[in-house]
Amino acid sequence: MNKLLSASLALLLGWSGTALAQNEEDALRYTRLGLQGSARIQGIGGAQTALGADISTMGINPAGLGMFRRSEANVSIGFTNNSTSSLFMGNSTPDERTSLNIPQGGVVFSNRKDDSDAGDWRGTAFGVSISRLSNFNTRFNYNGTVQPPNTIVDYFAEQANLNGRTEADLDDEFSDGFTSLEGLAYGTYLINILKDENGKDFASPLYSVGDIDQVEELERRGSQNQIDFALGTSFKDKIYLGASLGIVTSNFTQERVFRESGYFVEEFDAAGEVVSDGDYSLELRDEFTTEGAGVNLKLGVIVRPIDAIRFGVSVQTPTVYSFTETYDRALYSTLNTNNGLDNYSATELPGEFSYQLVTPFRANTGLAVFVGKYGFITADAEFVDYSNMRFSESEEGNGFGSYFSGVNSRINETYKSAMNYRIGAEGRYEVFRLRAGYAISESPYKNSAFDAKIKTYTLGAGVRLQNYYADVAYGRSSSNSLYSPYTFENGEGNPVVEQENKQSNVMFTVGLNF
Repeated sequence: MNKLLSASLALLLGWSGTALAQNEEDALRYTRLGLQGSARIQGIGGAQTALGADISTMGINPAGLGMFRRSEANVSIGFTNNSTSSLFMGNSTPDERTSLNIPQGGVVFSNRKDDSDAGDWRGTAFGVSISRLSNFNTRFNYNGTVQPPNTIVDYFAEQANLNGRTEADLDDEFSDGFTSLEGLAYGTYLINILKDENGKDFASPLYSVGDIDQVEELERRGSQNQIDFALGTSFKDKIYLGASLGIVTSNFTQERVFRESGYFVEEFDAAGEVVSDGDYSLELRDEFTTEGAGVNLKLGVIVRPIDAIRFGVSVQTPTVYSFTETYDRALYSTLNTNNGLDNYSATELPGEFSYQLVTPFRANTGLAVFVGKYGFITADAEFVDYSNMRFSESEEGNGFGSYFSGVNSRINETYKSAMNYRIGAEGRYEVFRLRAGYAISESPYKNSAFDAKIKTYTLGAGVRLQNYYADVAYGRSSSNSLYSPYTFENGEGNPVVEQENKQSNVMFTVGLNF
């Protein structure tokens, strides 16, 4: 495997030899966000930093609240389809998952002075909104063949050797309860402990031969949502200021079933002839759920030097998360030889683990140009330094500080800063609106063997009446990724699945002014 591809595998979430599964991809999951906002905002590609006067702006630039002249409330409903096409060893397998969600909603209470009232400060507005930051719902499967020594059984043995496991401590784990992946493999007779010429213990995998079949099914569920409490004000209707407190909640569940089967030799005689052989099969099941919450602060400003032009700038502090993860794992094996049929099973002790994550500072800048009563064009640029993501122990401490230091070092080596761009336009005719937009999220990886950008195209339409409005938007995102169920220490021989990911969103928003 070349170095470029090995670096790309940083995004993978494969089988971990220990209960600690937090890695680079976990940090990226909570940092690389999707499009946010109402159907109006999503219809213009999510570009809203300089736009203002939309409930959604609380989550990006709260200065937009200062533009409200009336109080307003809205709610959105969405349908999301995630499809994945997985290519493994020449076999392409499609899969998809569709979900119903409430991606956005909120209310703004405006206290606006009459135009005839004196004073430079024209009023204030307070708002509360909820926005869906990420949709984790996806599902994929793949199948193909690998050759020894690149099987998952070989990986089990490598994990045992890397962790310095001995026959004595694996026997203790067998008796007291399984707590590691290599312990599960030992308990299901897929690896054995032998002595080298110096009398030192080493793990040896089941001796497989020829093509080994692999099949995996993986499903992810959950979402990340943000509740914002925001305040905005207007100075001479030229400068708008705002601040918001964001509370982020996250729920993520992943379930995997990995199967492997093939021919193996159980025993040779002194002359090297096969004495006992047969077929083996295994099934590895894994499930974990991560729940947590975080907090951040956003500050923003919008400047309107003339009615046709608006400039916007906003910054968001790092989001500080606290997570709790529950997990369980089980391994089943069947060995069918000329000595008989044997079935084994081993289940890891269920566990719970707490940790913290800090995601990076974000900065947005935007420009909006209005063409009289006929509409506008708006564009945003966002800066995020993904290399600044950091894991740490929970406040009570758990003795895994050195583990997280290693993960943080890999984050710094793997990721870089990146820009996200959004552009959109709205055309107006009487009460009707037509919209289109485009967004691109640059690759967060320093080195990558594939195009890791996320590209999104959007369309939208709406109707604006005196006291009510309704909008609809459609968005289509596409990206590429790599996945590996496990990775060897030297970066070679890993089974790599090439994935083409597509997400389609249909969103409806209804709102009223009061």
